[in-house]
Amino acid sequence: MSFLDNAGTIILDAILTDVGRQRLAQGNFQVTKFSLGDDEIDYKLYIAPIANNTAEAWTSFSDPAGYLILSQSCFEAFNNTSATINYGLTSFERNDLLYLPELRINYADSDSTGYPSEHPGIARPVSGSVFYLAVNGETSKKLKSALGSTNYILESLGYNKTKIVIESGIPTDQLPGNLENSRAFIIQPAVLDTYYYVHVDSRFFVNIISSGADAVFKNRTNGELEMNFKTFKPRTKVSLPSPLDKFDSYIVHGAMNRIYSTNDTGALTDRSISAISGPRGTVMALGLTVVNEMGGSSTSTRNQKYTIFGKNDQILFGGSDKYDYIDTTIYVKGAATGAQVQIPLRIIRYAGT
Repeated sequence: MSFLDNAGTIILDAILTDVGRQRLAQGNFQVTKFSLGDDEIDYKLYIAPIANNTAEAWTSFSDPAGYLILSQSCFEAFNNTSATINYGLTSFERNDLLYLPELRINYADSDSTGYPSEHPGIARPVSGSVFYLAVNGETSKKLKSALGSTNYILESLGYNKTKIVIESGIPTDQLPGNLENSRAFIIQPAVLDTYYYVHVDSRFFVNIISSGADAVFKNRTNGELEMNFKTFKPRTKVSLPSPLDKFDSYIVHGAMNRIYSTNDTGALTDRSISAISGPRGTVMALGLTVVNEMGGSSTSTRNQKYTIFGKNDQILFGGSDKYDYIDTTIYVKGAATGAQVQIPLRIIRYAGT
């Protein structure tokens, strides 16, 4: 449904879903819960005139800070559950929450976490923020030669290979990331993301592979990272609503993130190996399984999905090597907090020279 303001008269434009129409026909339709969303609002517009800080910006509107926000259109009501609210507003029963956890991707490099060197097993993005997923071993070898490290390469069905690591916690400099603060600000207020929802495009992926609750992610006494995602196995899709059409949903059990701050000045700090600067909650590792027909070698016939959804015979790293690729996005959401992170992903196949 959508909420419209028509010249001072409040109008509620509601369209029933298939389930709602069925219950209305049965005579037992009753609204018991509702959710709110503001996907159509770009909050960067609120500070745009202030950021310009010019006389023209401040005199153009009677309310320069809020005019652009108020002038935006509201989405029309649709009966598709994912058509208008992809990022719903989250409410909590407690009114004493000072901090809310966020989801962060652990890049494990100096640009994102300050870690002095690559850590085997944690994926790093290529060209800013895009992760590369090789569909076969031939592509992996070519990418390693071009990029110089396997940490830049995810592999389809890569159980023992590089993984995307996602942490949940409070990214603040105001609170040390120790066990006491984790208990006080995450566990006790019940904002611990014990589970994660993962959404992937079913046209490209058979399923996801992920860690479980028994994974180990902690810092040793010398500050170094100890990481062991033990039960890394395929997950079965579930019937949860997905943010986009043709996307499948999965549930992943997070493990306790036991990276804690240390007073040992001779050791690596907790912020050097974690993407979260404050108290930490849980952590999970993610891999993906590409549909079989997309994993053909350079000597096989190119699957038509690369032509329909991506690009063919692209020279990406100089030289004569050509690649087919499809760009997509993985959506991860914390079950308790509703915090979300988007993972830009490039599915890539070596196509020859």
